[in-house]
Amino acid sequence: MKKSGRLLATLMMLPGSSAFALGPVDLDVELAGWKSSVSGMTNTNAAPDIDLKNDLGLSDKNMAFARGRLHVAMLGNVYVGYTPIKYDATTTLGKGITYDNKIFTPGTSLQTDVELKTYDLGWTFSLFDAEVIETELGANLKYVDGSIALKSAGQTASATFSAPVPMLKAVVRANVPFVKAEVDAMGIAYQGNHVYDVTAQVKFSPVPVFYVAGGYRHIELEVKDGSDKATAKNSGPFLGIGANF
Repeated sequence: MKKSGRLLATLMMLPGSSAFALGPVDLDVELAGWKSSVSGMTNTNAAPDIDLKNDLGLSDKNMAFARGRLHVAMLGNVYVGYTPIKYDATTTLGKGITYDNKIFTPGTSLQTDVELKTYDLGWTFSLFDAEVIETELGANLKYVDGSIALKSAGQTASATFSAPVPMLKAVVRANVPFVKAEVDAMGIAYQGNHVYDVTAQVKFSPVPVFYVAGGYRHIELEVKDGSDKATAKNSGPFLGIGANF
């Protein structure tokens, strides 16, 4: 019992031995593999909605994303992120659809390609920083670049959209030796549009510098441009590796 007590006391005194010790300047980078499921609708020129899953046959895909955080004492935290999302499917239409003023009749063999790339640049300041709990509040600029293409043997319909989206950002994390739990949330809603991006994860670092992570990410957007509209949800679990210097 005495040995166990001494070991526990020693571990509690060594938070700096994990990858999560925060110095005056601190860099955290992470690469994750993501099992993403998709749902949503799209239309152009006020035509009836097209279901991404049920009509176009899009299904879950394995993807990757990268994140980074630079902490500088007294100056706050700078965040960067890159998430490339890509789905493709070939299906036989069960009903007729209209997209980009092109009509695809029932029974058509249709190839669908959906691509969405997001780039993030954010800044936060520490709202509350204790030994175990940290909270941050700030802003994020998410640049969204997307495209949808529907191809049959005789014609192609497509739509593209891109825009910078300013968002509010909040981060909450809990630290204990070798383990960090973190929720990173950003979002905005305006004039019938909205974009939300929430990542929750647990990082485990038994050795200095490096860590492994597991969590769940949810991205949701609704974008309207005149008579064109796209709504999408991408969510699922992920596993990642990272380093903290």
